[in-house]
Amino acid sequence: CEAPSCSRDGDICNIDVSVYLDGHYGDNSAMALVGTVDEEGKRLCEVTRRSMEAAIEAVGPGVPLSKVGEVIHGIADAEGYGVIREFCGHFIGRELHMSPIVKHYRNDDEVILRPGMTFTIEPILCEGTHQCYQWADGWTIVTRDHGRTAQWEHTVLITEDGREILSKLVD
Repeated sequence: CEAPSCSRDGDICNIDVSVYLDGHYGDNSAMALVGTVDEEGKRLCEVTRRSMEAAIEAVGPGVPLSKVGEVIHGIADAEGYGVIREFCGHFIGRELHMSPIVKHYRNDDEVILRPGMTFTIEPILCEGTHQCYQWADGWTIVTRDHGRTAQWEHTVLITEDGREILSKLVD
């Protein structure tokens, strides 16, 4: 179906955009609220955005990559949301999806971040269960209890003294 007929008043929708420029990829996404969205839908979108921002603030040189999942999962737990595990962030550069993956849930990955590393932080938080399944169309993924999900994403570069968001909108 065409986009205007797919969305309905009250929907929350994710828009994910990848760019290839001068031999390198960038990747980001944001939530869009369609019409009048209920307070819980707005809250899910806001908490997801806040969890991404907190994880970005937590990374830097010498920090374990697992800090991303620790921060996001902690916020999700505190706010009563689940964290989808089937989709993760990824390192990015001359290819769109590069190893290692970036888990948004608690984990014990031993990768230590170093200047020059570039990756996405893109948590998906959900109402209800985090368990998912795929529809017969081979594309659509939903949670087992059909709860709503929200996702935000930025591409992040580790610098000598912290981090830089490469996919941030410029005013």
